[in-house]
Amino acid sequence: MQGNVWLLIAVALPLLGAPVAYGLGRRRPRHALLSMAAVSAALLALLSVFLYQTINGQTLTFACAHACVMGLTLAADGFTALYAWLAAFLFTVAAVFSLRYFQGRQNVPRYVFFTLITLSAVIGVFLSDQLLTTIVFFEVMSLSSYPWVAHEETPGALRAAETYLWIAVIGGLCLLLGMLLLPREVLTVRYSSGTAITEGIAPSGLLLPAILMLVGFGAKAGAFPLHVWLPKAHPVAPAPASALLSGMLLKTGVFGIALLSAKFLRQIAAWHTLIFWLGVITMVLGAVLALLSVDMKRILACSSMSQIGFILLGVGLFGLLGERGGVAMQGFVSHMVNHALFKLILFLCAGAVALRTHSLNLNDIRGAGRGKPLLHILFLSGMLGIAGVPLFSGYASKTLLHEALTEYIRLSGGAWAYAAAEWLFVLAGGLTVAYMLKLYVCLFRERGAEDRAPEALFSKGSAALLLASAAAVLLVGLFPSAILGGIGELSAGFFQTEAVVV
Repeated sequence: MQGNVWLLIAVALPLLGAPVAYGLGRRRPRHALLSMAAVSAALLALLSVFLYQTINGQTLTFACAHACVMGLTLAADGFTALYAWLAAFLFTVAAVFSLRYFQGRQNVPRYVFFTLITLSAVIGVFLSDQLLTTIVFFEVMSLSSYPWVAHEETPGALRAAETYLWIAVIGGLCLLLGMLLLPREVLTVRYSSGTAITEGIAPSGLLLPAILMLVGFGAKAGAFPLHVWLPKAHPVAPAPASALLSGMLLKTGVFGIALLSAKFLRQIAAWHTLIFWLGVITMVLGAVLALLSVDMKRILACSSMSQIGFILLGVGLFGLLGERGGVAMQGFVSHMVNHALFKLILFLCAGAVALRTHSLNLNDIRGAGRGKPLLHILFLSGMLGIAGVPLFSGYASKTLLHEALTEYIRLSGGAWAYAAAEWLFVLAGGLTVAYMLKLYVCLFRERGAEDRAPEALFSKGSAALLLASAAAVLLVGLFPSAILGGIGELSAGFFQTEAVVV
């Protein structure tokens, strides 16, 4: 072993905490939840140190030559440290919210056990420094998150979990096959080395493995046509798990696709065109499905699919624009951060509504938010952010994506297909406003499920963390140059491009 061993500790900490939390929870389930919150918070503190070091220009690395047959390597630069930190933050907020959400529920120790294993794998994905390490952690994450979907053990939950598992297994097999078709040296070249990973390999020898791996990463990202698990899994999973599935696990799939685009297929225009149009289809289809849904969590799940489409559109534009891809990179990286915060807030709001009404059908929860100022504030922040309303963070990141799209239309001579894609971009944005407004009117304007009891939907701890998240959504919108510009500068080195001034 060589390098910074704290990177290994960051990955191992939740893994080691999982059996301890499970054992404590066998006697008192609340102890398992407290242990999960403590481990997540400790990991967040450690990753905060990594993030501070990378902001100051350091790159942390670790390698163990004898692990996973061909070695295990980790690295934290600006981009990977940021997303590892964001993952730990989301898991910490979800863990604190779980202290109230899981009161009186079954299978709590099992939920905590697999949540901590999933956290370990997510951190491993973001801190991985070679393709083999990325895929190993990605597959652990896919399988360990299956119990989230099956948690309630109802017929609907088990059917959704079966779909989730089938998609995960098929995606994993495609990842494995794509990996086996690549030369050994491609699997083990470190991202942080600065060398050309696919130098000397003909593009024709990369496309088939890349498309196979796209199936694996795209399935987890919820991209069309492998999105089928999303609308099924979210309504049946516990609300904290749904927040993590949407806010973070989808991003690991996007991370894999962005990794292929930036590190392996940067010069292959056909690949970037494919990603762009997959993004356009996913963006519009997800918005339409959300508009037609009548279950709050299903609406949010389909919304996640749509927002992933916006992000994939940006990934495709990043490659198509080549040296001018800095604005697209900054747009999709920023929207990944923004979407994580939006869905953390919105899914936990849905969980709070479900705790009070025991339903998420829009016909049953009408007026459930009336007289609940904290719920109102939190929901509005997520709604206005994801809808791209000016002064909120989603407006800034979507503006960057739109700017990248118009730049490519100009460079391509006004190609009609990309001009049509711009109209679809605007349409998807309008549909986002429509389905979020539908939820808002149902919860806060209609009457039917009002509850005049004192508001106690959130504990003090979860309320404080969610309010901090809501404040971040507003602050990014008010000061995009400082915050999104900083995110762009942090990410520029990983994607080997230049950040732009917002």
